[in-house]
Amino acid sequence: MKLEQPLITIDNEPRGWLDLTGTAVSWLCVIHCLALPFFISLLPLIGLSFLLDETVEWTIIGVSVLIAAFSLLPAYFRRHGKIHTIVLFVAGIGLIVASQMAFEDELAMQIPFLLVGAGLITAAHLVNRRLCQTCARCETDLEQTNY
Repeated sequence: MKLEQPLITIDNEPRGWLDLTGTAVSWLCVIHCLALPFFISLLPLIGLSFLLDETVEWTIIGVSVLIAAFSLLPAYFRRHGKIHTIVLFVAGIGLIVASQMAFEDELAMQIPFLLVGAGLITAAHLVNRRLCQTCARCETDLEQTNY
């Protein structure tokens, strides 16, 4: 007996949420870097001076890489096999890391790198999510597991 609707859909899997979370984290990084200079004098007054630490920036970048590892790599190896999602992510994170290392104290120089980098990471996660939703191989895998 063939089921009309699969019991499990790609949207209900953690990878779908990981792609959305990865997108959010990349933009959190941009917001942190852009807003920090404007609120630098207020942060110690409201007990948020830890946000001034460079460790916070590298932690956000690290979280973004971890989310991508748990989202993009399994989708590439087990689902759609399209390398361009990983290429987009590596290019985006590369721009963000390069901006942190090369233009640490020059916000005007960092902004274009951060925006393009976050945009590439967002594109990687959204393309990955779309590929997982429309992949014929994924649908075949789901049909086989639902019998």
